[in-house]
Amino acid sequence: MENKKSKIKVGLFGVGNFGIYHLQNWLKIPEIEFVGFCDIDSEKQKTISKKYNVKHYSQDDLIELVDVVDVVVPTISHFSIAKEALLKGKHIFIEKPVTQTVSQVKELNDIASEKNLKIAVGHIERFNPVFIETKEKYDLNPKFIEIHRVGKFNPFRGTDVPVIMELMIHDLDLLLYMIDADVTNISAVGTKVLSSKYDIVNARIAFANGTVANVTSSRISDQKMRKIRIFQHNLYVSMDFLNIRAGVYSLLKDGATQKNFNSKILAKIPKSFSKLINYEKIAPKKDNALRNELSLFIKAIVNDTVPIVSGKDGERALELAVKVQEAIEN
Repeated sequence: MENKKSKIKVGLFGVGNFGIYHLQNWLKIPEIEFVGFCDIDSEKQKTISKKYNVKHYSQDDLIELVDVVDVVVPTISHFSIAKEALLKGKHIFIEKPVTQTVSQVKELNDIASEKNLKIAVGHIERFNPVFIETKEKYDLNPKFIEIHRVGKFNPFRGTDVPVIMELMIHDLDLLLYMIDADVTNISAVGTKVLSSKYDIVNARIAFANGTVANVTSSRISDQKMRKIRIFQHNLYVSMDFLNIRAGVYSLLKDGATQKNFNSKILAKIPKSFSKLINYEKIAPKKDNALRNELSLFIKAIVNDTVPIVSGKDGERALELAVKVQEAIEN
């Protein structure tokens, strides 16, 4: 029988809309011991404890009892909880945006480095099965990227930050992950519609290697969309993160005998057109991205490796998000 004392102990801060998902998934990860949660809502302290048979603790007590602190509270409180936990020698999983300011996340990363602790940031799209499989199958070297991330307005979630920090930051992280080049120029526009923060934002981001990304995020829509389109030499990829599927169109080399799928992308095919365009549908099995994200962070702690989305990655994504907001305001 496994020794329960050897398991990594986890404590959760915040059991709001998304914190509940964290709680449900932690309880299904056998490699950890879920110690309890902390939340300032007295009603939740009672109902969550009863429903999931878990204990509620004060902030200081919970930090003392665990090895890993999972921070899923509103962004304004990320820094204070994470800093206290790091100073007490605890590893941190922290939802995006990692902190309110770049200086705050830099301080957290400095403390973690000094104390040899791990920070992982909740950019969950890195763990989306369709993104993982597409990136594994194809050498993605984008020249132009078009991204749309839109959803319905929810006054109870995310409106404490602009849509850049709530939605767009996921795509900014993906851009920085895929493109190995510095950002050279940003132009952006944004509008405040139903909140005091930007609810709709479009940004054009140029990179030193010539890649250009056009990114749109909105929380004022009648439908939900999570799509990314990648254009590069001899390849076009359309990924649907919401429905976990992708279409890949690739130009076959001269002499290829593979079946011609040109009609999927060309309206009319002239007789003189000799190129073959192959189409592949990617539809991986739907998986629990959040559970994988949390499990892989625990493995990074056990194996002393860098988390897939590290504190430094969170810092870079936040820096770019801040620059997009500055581009709107300027």
